Amino acid sequence: MDSIIFDEKNKVFTILRGSLGNYQFNDVASSQIVYEDAKYKDKSPMFSHRILVSTFNHSIFIEMKKVYVGIEIKLLSGNKVYVYISKSPVIQHNFQFKQDVKVAKCLNEKLKEFYK
Repeated sequence: MDSIIFDEKNKVFTILRGSLGNYQFNDVASSQIVYEDAKYKDKSPMFSHRILVSTFNHSIFIEMKKVYVGIEIKLLSGNKVYVYISKSPVIQHNFQFKQDVKVAKCLNEKLKEFYK
């Protein structure tokens, strides 16, 4: 989990990959896991080219694109910040993709504690 650091003492989290910076726990309004089409990373605003990833993947007809797994955090100000979980593009439903999603779910649950 080297994409984001939580400082419980100061009630601040630091994004290390994505929207770099420090943010207050109590500024978080919502969060969700998002997937960015890998070919657009660094060519457009973060996560502006999203891919819908189905967790139910038993069809051979689904195109397996390379994506970056991330988290979108909506702040009370209405601004959105992003955390990249994937260090490099991952193919949907392969081992590394599943590991990145697992980390994203864990971090997203931690973020939900701030706005529940």
